[in-house]
Amino acid sequence: MAMHMTTSPSSDPNGPRKSDRWIPWYFVGGFAIMLIANISLVTFSMTSWNGLVTKHAFEEGNNYNAAISGAARQQELGWRSKLSVDGVIDQNGTITILFRDKDSNPITGAKMSVMMSRADRDDLDATIPLAEIAPGEYRASAAFPVYGRWQLRTIANAMGDDYQTVEYVVVNP
Repeated sequence: MAMHMTTSPSSDPNGPRKSDRWIPWYFVGGFAIMLIANISLVTFSMTSWNGLVTKHAFEEGNNYNAAISGAARQQELGWRSKLSVDGVIDQNGTITILFRDKDSNPITGAKMSVMMSRADRDDLDATIPLAEIAPGEYRASAAFPVYGRWQLRTIANAMGDDYQTVEYVVVNP
């Protein structure tokens, strides 16, 4: 008895199936999806907020001890400020700051400004100088290009000492 064997792919029960020829393309497709996802994430990271908090991080890091001693001096002075944003119409408002010493006396003659910033957009940062309109009361008009939460950093210099504080305000339409 002689056995006759055929080697045709269609008759070999242990041979490759037709779907097996797609297996290498599954790997190519998987790598293509991964490449597209990585390119999308890199593009998003390069075009979104860069996370930079300060432009001079190295210098500020080197001067950190001076910042700590300045904060201690500020606490020693006991100065206080009260900030308000009023009259917001068409994204323009009035910033008013009441500036007092530890005995609640008005501090006059201070050079004062407010740095406005938002956590999500650094292109809207602005520094607004304030003018003294009454003893210890400083005021300026400010534009708020977008509504929402703003960080307002009050910076003052009076009687040879520096003062600063950070407050958050929500500007509504």
